[in-house]
Amino acid sequence: MPLLFLPAAGPLAAVSLVPTRCRIRLNRVAAATSATATTAPAPPFAVEDYLITSCRLTPSQAAKASKSLAHLKSASNADAVLVFLADLGLSHKEVSALVASNPRVLCARIDRSLAPICAELRALGLSPSQIARLAQIANRYFLCRSFVSKVRFWLPLFGSSERLLQASDWNYWLLTSDLEKVVEPNVAFLKQCGLGAGDIAKLLVAAPRLVTMHPEYVQDAVRRATQLGVAPGSQMFRHALSTAGCIGQEKVDAKVAVLRETLGWSEEELGLAVSKAPRILVASEERLRRNAEFLLNEVGLPPQYIARRSVLLMYSLERRRFPGTSWSRPSRRKGWLIRTGASSTWWRRPKRSFWRNLLLPMKNPSLA
Repeated sequence: MPLLFLPAAGPLAAVSLVPTRCRIRLNRVAAATSATATTAPAPPFAVEDYLITSCRLTPSQAAKASKSLAHLKSASNADAVLVFLADLGLSHKEVSALVASNPRVLCARIDRSLAPICAELRALGLSPSQIARLAQIANRYFLCRSFVSKVRFWLPLFGSSERLLQASDWNYWLLTSDLEKVVEPNVAFLKQCGLGAGDIAKLLVAAPRLVTMHPEYVQDAVRRATQLGVAPGSQMFRHALSTAGCIGQEKVDAKVAVLRETLGWSEEELGLAVSKAPRILVASEERLRRNAEFLLNEVGLPPQYIARRSVLLMYSLERRRFPGTSWSRPSRRKGWLIRTGASSTWWRRPKRSFWRNLLLPMKNPSLA
């Protein structure tokens, strides 16, 4: 049987013999190979460089902040956040401070979290700068859904957004603690004890953590404040409560022992002194001892007098000293100190006024 020879076929004829499905796959592979050969791979997103160039952070700040942004693959969302913050009215300096303290704000969804939160805070009367400060203080909690409700709760108590910001600087738990389980029960309990909104706001300055602690702790602090001899509802109860909220019972007992030992106070005199100025128990034992010895031995005040004006124990002796002035017994015997300093209000005056009105007559009795 003779062999059948086919005519030589060109490349197109050879390709035509390949099934259509295979030809499509080959074309895709060829295209991908060509693209790979002509296009260089995109470099990875340099987070630290972005923070330095776009957010104006220092290299050390950028190195620290980049740890929270290691997952970022592009600058698209971060760029949008920076534009939003600029449109909100923040300066470059404020944006840099915000990103340095709360770098994850660059990951925020503008439409779902950042824009609604900022709009609600603006409606509460906060300025863009104040919003930026809140975001720095609250950190990651700033983007939580409950954040605005906490700000709304605290504003009436503090009376202004600036006071809230100052208190939050001391205790950022004001903006992060659970409202329903912790804060609201504590505030309601303190109001039952006779404290008004203004008293609670001042209490938060003296004892920032008190209202954000577990309700059982607050109730125990009220009990210990009452044991100091200050009744709930009285003028000094807020001070007694801030004292009880700052120090434990062991420290209270130790400082009471120092006062008894140094001044020889009876139980009645001790109760009078603490009820007049509960904050004396916040001072250190050494300071109480030095001040008591100074008033007793150098100034010559009797223990009963100090008990009635126990606030004197809180003042700094160093700030009341004056070069070349001596608390000498001959001067006291002339009566100048006791006569002109009969009220503890003298000690509250500024240093210059204090020396001019109280001690200078002792240096030159003829001036009195």
